[in-house]
Amino acid sequence: MGKHCEETRVINRSKEQCEERLLAFDTSKYVLNNHVAEKRESLIVFHTKIVFSANGQRITIKLKNTDDQTTEVSVRSELISNVLTNDRGVNRKNINTIFSYLNQEKTGGQNQQPESTVNGQQPKVKKKLFSWGKNASDVKMSIMASYLGGYKEFEKSIKGTLEVHEAGIDFGVMGPKFTIQFLDMKSVTIASTLDIEENQAWQSTCFKDELQKDKTDYQKEKKNKLVVTYQNESGQTQCIFRADNSFEVEKSVLKVAKLIQDLMEK
Repeated sequence: MGKHCEETRVINRSKEQCEERLLAFDTSKYVLNNHVAEKRESLIVFHTKIVFSANGQRITIKLKNTDDQTTEVSVRSELISNVLTNDRGVNRKNINTIFSYLNQEKTGGQNQQPESTVNGQQPKVKKKLFSWGKNASDVKMSIMASYLGGYKEFEKSIKGTLEVHEAGIDFGVMGPKFTIQFLDMKSVTIASTLDIEENQAWQSTCFKDELQKDKTDYQKEKKNKLVVTYQNESGQTQCIFRADNSFEVEKSVLKVAKLIQDLMEK
């Protein structure tokens, strides 16, 4: 483990506001590596874009809802490489930057604009990342995932976000997406590559190239996939996803599966 620094503070914003703001954090220097969103707690992980440099950094942010107006925010910054023994203050700078960013009234030094019209024009509404027209409050949980097969209009593997809503699940990226409603679902199963290889129906559904990416026994035994069995116009079939979270991936899959199961039974 590289050199690290961490701190927890209470921010005078709702968890949803903190989360929305962090998803737009400094995309010129950092890339979103993981995002697990739940009603009371959420996890966001950033990596510097040059992760293999000696000074590459990981920022892990945990958001915990305390009430409607405040959020407990824990920030951990660490060097990904063990090459450097001294972080030269970069971890402390990252932590201070995150907290300052969350406390700012406006990001990027933008001037405060009134909610009323300006010069006769309606104010612009900022688009939310991965919203697809739904209210953020409708999302029960979301994880970064890869689609591995089973939906006829998506003919190749693609990385995106799997969101669980009141009515079903959404998977997509900034453009294409698809939805499977709970009314059409029959079951949800947590699976490993070995499980998929031993089930002929699952194996025929999953893109073969994706299964071949797991080369070691550990990778093949990892329970990081969701098999959603559902009904479409052609009959009963399944759709397979692989969770791509780098942090507690199997725990995230278990939470998603349980949430889907609970909503199916409503």
